[in-house]
Amino acid sequence: MPHSNSIISFPTLLFTSFILFIISTSISPVQCSRPPTMAPTPSSPPLFHKACSDACLTLDTELCLIILESIPKVVSAKDLDSLAIAIIEAGISNSTNTRAHIEATLNGKALEDCKYAHDGIIDHFSWALVGVKNHVYELPSLALIQGGWDYVPICNKALAKQKVEEDEVISRGNKAVPIFGLSACGIVQELDDLHKVAPPPYDY
Repeated sequence: MPHSNSIISFPTLLFTSFILFIISTSISPVQCSRPPTMAPTPSSPPLFHKACSDACLTLDTELCLIILESIPKVVSAKDLDSLAIAIIEAGISNSTNTRAHIEATLNGKALEDCKYAHDGIIDHFSWALVGVKNHVYELPSLALIQGGWDYVPICNKALAKQKVEEDEVISRGNKAVPIFGLSACGIVQELDDLHKVAPPPYDY
């Protein structure tokens, strides 16, 4: 009795297997694609950089970074409160030292006006420092602007009028005042914004 056509003969099966083998060996294996390697995220800039970039008024950002980077307590600040306090304290120290040098080297109108200027700076910065330490921010930010911006021109004008030979200590101290005042002011204003409480909705 002849075999049914539905049954595949052994030679046919062998031939088919051979063809499949040839085809499978001629096809290159598929390479598994790897996900693209993500570039490492650059570390965030130090916190004190924010003080220079977000200052209350325009200042020399490069000089700001140089000055603040030289103060360990500023560089190591981990939060906005400690950063503001460190900058203000550095500003008070700067004007205290500059004033002492002024008193030792100047005379006449230049001595009088420059002492007055740095006394005003110290007073405003000290008042702002007390406020920030007590988590009061709005008025201290105004004191920092005034202390950092208004007084140094009084001293510089007196030095020019009296034709005082340029003094590196006084010049460096005067240039640092707006850096301290305006950079701290930017941080204090941000603290003020963060601590403001939204008013309750109006009850109609």
